[in-house]
Amino acid sequence: MIPWKLANEAGESAHSVLLLLSVAACANSALVVWRRIAAGVLSFRIGRTDVGVAVLLAGFTLAGNLASARAIQELSPALLNVLLRAEVILVALLAWVLLGERVERRFWLGAVIAALGLVVLQGPMDASRAFGLFGAGTGMALVAAACFSSLGVVTRHFIHRIDPVLVNAIRLWLAVALWFVFQDASGLAGIPREQILYAVLAAIVGPFFARLCLMISARHIEARVTTLANLTAPAMTLVFAWVLISDWPQPHELLGGAIMIAGISIPLLRPRRRAPEVASDLLDS
Repeated sequence: MIPWKLANEAGESAHSVLLLLSVAACANSALVVWRRIAAGVLSFRIGRTDVGVAVLLAGFTLAGNLASARAIQELSPALLNVLLRAEVILVALLAWVLLGERVERRFWLGAVIAALGLVVLQGPMDASRAFGLFGAGTGMALVAAACFSSLGVVTRHFIHRIDPVLVNAIRLWLAVALWFVFQDASGLAGIPREQILYAVLAAIVGPFFARLCLMISARHIEARVTTLANLTAPAMTLVFAWVLISDWPQPHELLGGAIMIAGISIPLLRPRRRAPEVASDLLDS
């Protein structure tokens, strides 16, 4: 989030998105090729389902990153990180509506608490925001969270019919192509050098390396544990933002963010199961 904010302060946010997606696409493609070479498989078979899913994911990817780039111009890195963690609630809600997945009571409790935190996070309302409730930065952050949540739901629906690593590479390249369809490319020649540097750094440590670490962690710990660990991101971002760019949120933003994180964590907390059940789950997996 730190280099992402600096990149979007240095130049046009849409240009930062193009740089981020391009670098992430190159890095992910290199990973795909390396994995195929290591496995001794050099051929690529791309089915119609792979392409269709990749196109859908590419649209959400581009929209989410454009919204995130707009949001980070008005919000602190830690605050945007908190709002993006709403993905935990949104994924469960979308999966309930679109996939028919069961939603437990603790989800609704967590959603209510997270919504309360979102209201507190906004601070005192003036007349100009009385009807809109959320500021532009918060609104864009929630749009980004909704788009990124849709990525998870679509992937979950088609996961057994696609090659996720290959589809991820196709998704990123299609998102780059879609950028040129919906954005003006006339100013690309004048992108500031510092914007290129920060956007490339954001792409490497975020969409590529961080996502790779999350994928590797799935081999060793439960998905809910990974997600809970990911909730520490806003706190770490808060410290780094204060040290590196002297950015510190307002008191109401800190309080609202803490309430949101508490609400988001509730659906992830589950009671310890008995040993025979755990063993059965391991056999089923």
